[in-house]
Amino acid sequence: MSAISGGYKYLNKFFPDDFIKSLTEDNHSYRLLIDEDPRANVWRQEIDDCLELAYRYNLVDADLEGRLKKGDWEMWEAAINELRVAKTFEKAFGSDCLRWHPKGHEKKVGEFELVLGKTDKPIFIEVKTVFPRELGRLEERVMEKLRGFAEQVPIAAFLSVHIASLGKTESFSGKKFKMFLARELSSLNPDDLTHKSIQLPDYKDDNTGLHLKIETLPITPNKEETTSHIGVIGGEARFSGAQEHAKHSLARAYEQLPKRKQPCLVILCPSTAVPIKEHAMLNALLGSLSYRVYQSTGEKAKVPKPEAFRKLDGFYHPQRNRQLSATGLYLAGYKINGIEQELEIYHNPFVLNPLSQSLFKGKGVRQLVKKNDQEMEWIE
Repeated sequence: MSAISGGYKYLNKFFPDDFIKSLTEDNHSYRLLIDEDPRANVWRQEIDDCLELAYRYNLVDADLEGRLKKGDWEMWEAAINELRVAKTFEKAFGSDCLRWHPKGHEKKVGEFELVLGKTDKPIFIEVKTVFPRELGRLEERVMEKLRGFAEQVPIAAFLSVHIASLGKTESFSGKKFKMFLARELSSLNPDDLTHKSIQLPDYKDDNTGLHLKIETLPITPNKEETTSHIGVIGGEARFSGAQEHAKHSLARAYEQLPKRKQPCLVILCPSTAVPIKEHAMLNALLGSLSYRVYQSTGEKAKVPKPEAFRKLDGFYHPQRNRQLSATGLYLAGYKINGIEQELEIYHNPFVLNPLSQSLFKGKGVRQLVKKNDQEMEWIE
């Protein structure tokens, strides 16, 4: 008799008895498989359905088993979200709508194509779960590299660095950063470096999006000191809100998109630690909401109302990220009697290969679409 009660065929197949007996209470799978809380039955049924899809499409391999059995919460949630989203598309478009292993991509889970007709171009879909620790870990790696590169610049100076924007990866150009520091520091009076703070020009890496604000500190180095050091370094990643987390996950997902001419859809799945709602998505995609306030020029002049507009700091932009057709926000909430699922689609007004608005018509999906050159609107 299986250790998992309730007759869950695929849970029992994926998690054999000997594995369940080896679990400790701190393993993420423990509650799913052993907890007798009635609410866990809803969770078990959903995971059983997801595993059914994985077996049906031959997605169960060492990688998926490792992600679901290791006990790491982030790995678990990311893997299950990918299967959840695939099940959502099957429910909306039928069991034969998915094509795994897209050409040129090796990942078994997380990327697939939505195929709806023989003449229609398949829609490439990438699923990303948004985690709070991801930006923190990236910030630490960037800081470590910045310190290492600064120490290779043969000019004695102490620097304070503020990370205005982390970008999408730590793979910024160390050579360019060192050349920048050497050029800017060599142009300064050495005496000034020891007596006052000096603001250097901002450093920006176009490939990764790293943006630094750098200031020299008035500290006298030791006589034998011949290199630069970063004495104080700070960043904003740990204080960032949901929209920054969403943009970062989108930037990582964008690197996975194919370059061929086909619609591409990225589905963001907020983790339980990073709730993302409509407001954060609008700021992340379309830009931060701001207001213009006008001044009157005479005593009787009528003062116009403040005008709302969005800055060009969103992921959707007329000069970049135009391969992304749309972004989906997938939300799931557990209830005693079942799971509430919601999918919203935010279309890119600057896209090269658009996703048809009619695709989700009648599927219970809210869509934000382009109304005109200045406005977007919600449709059902």
